[in-house]
Amino acid sequence: MAYGQFEQFIRNMTRVMGAVNTKLQRDLTLRTRVARRFSMVEVAQLLSVDTTYLTRISGEDPAFPEGEKQGRARTFSPSEIMLIRAIIGSNKAAKRPYLHWRQDGTPVKVVTFGAQKGGTGKSLSAAHFAQYVNLHYGLRVGVVDADPQATVSLYFADANLPLFAPDTPTLADFMGVDQPGAGEVNNRSAAELDAIWQNTPWPGIKLIPGGANIQNGDISLFFMSQQSQVPVYRVLRDAIATWDSGTGPKTAVNDLRNSDGAFNTAKYEQALNETVDVIVIDQQPSLTLMQLNGLIAADNVVIPQTMKGFDLATLATYVSNIGEYLEFIMGFEADIEIGAGEHMVLPTIVQEQNTQDTDQILDLYRKAPREVMQVWYARSDAIANAAEEYKSIYEYLPPKTRRTSAQAFMQNANAVNDALVQRIWPDLPPKDFAKQFIEERWS
Repeated sequence: MAYGQFEQFIRNMTRVMGAVNTKLQRDLTLRTRVARRFSMVEVAQLLSVDTTYLTRISGEDPAFPEGEKQGRARTFSPSEIMLIRAIIGSNKAAKRPYLHWRQDGTPVKVVTFGAQKGGTGKSLSAAHFAQYVNLHYGLRVGVVDADPQATVSLYFADANLPLFAPDTPTLADFMGVDQPGAGEVNNRSAAELDAIWQNTPWPGIKLIPGGANIQNGDISLFFMSQQSQVPVYRVLRDAIATWDSGTGPKTAVNDLRNSDGAFNTAKYEQALNETVDVIVIDQQPSLTLMQLNGLIAADNVVIPQTMKGFDLATLATYVSNIGEYLEFIMGFEADIEIGAGEHMVLPTIVQEQNTQDTDQILDLYRKAPREVMQVWYARSDAIANAAEEYKSIYEYLPPKTRRTSAQAFMQNANAVNDALVQRIWPDLPPKDFAKQFIEERWS
């Protein structure tokens, strides 16, 4: 290729890949987003109640959703499941909470999924976690995609969310570092920051999509670090605090009922969308200034990690580099509190038939029992099949020949996320998925 043709090559490939991305997004992601429905038995399991109780409430409360009839049975969407949670949770006779929303004055929790190496299942782990706490606890979730490739965004986007459009705001806009060369952060108001969140088909889940201009954020932060006294490591943390101060929780579960005891659907819809209870950040597989911000903003950091020798070497590099950054930050701002919650390495894509993988987990756990989790994501064809459609295991509709493997992997995902919940929210009731996993594999 002669000199000078490279620019044309890039232009052509940009045009072609833009068309491919649009088709992929339309055909594999947007058309059937959140198409899966849940039976009454499955809804009862998600809410940890008896099916007879649900059946009784469905006949007593006029706000209870009809669902869809499939033969003699009824099925329900995730949005209908969230509504059912609110109906039974706001009932004065409820003996325990069903909607675990944060209280007024409680800061939003931030959980960051980060890793140095790609291919560790990081984005899928973040998506699974967000959807699990939404389905099993009714939490409102804000998903932040910190990756220019927008991988985790594809697990939440539908036809109404303009992924990859040049004017769709990303994390760089939320942080106010979307203009390379600017000397200062563009500090936006709480209302302006709230407008950056995009709605998704999942009830109570909002998204700040990934996109190319996240790279602009790194350029902006670099120049700010050279030209001014901006603490470039805590820009995201400060933006989240500004957003949370103006858009924190205002509606309690008890407020969802009128004075006559009737369920107030309008107030429920308002409460569902007024804030989030947890922000889940999916990092780019690197350690840039933008990714450092995601770590400094986090209460809890989860590092999905495969157990191969070379991959573990990248983990050593990752934590070593983070340690050097933290030393610099503490020297610059000695009283800053970073990551007050628990942090953990999550083994992923584990070949359980390969004793080398499980022996490696055992060795790491013995050396660091608080840092290395006893649960892991096993290698599975089921999740590979789901990922081809950019669907998590919680919305994947497998063909009959794959239902057994899909069900097994969902149990695996439940165990991992149950264990994460216990570490991140010790006060939330466990579901015993992790306990069963550990008993089966560690006994």
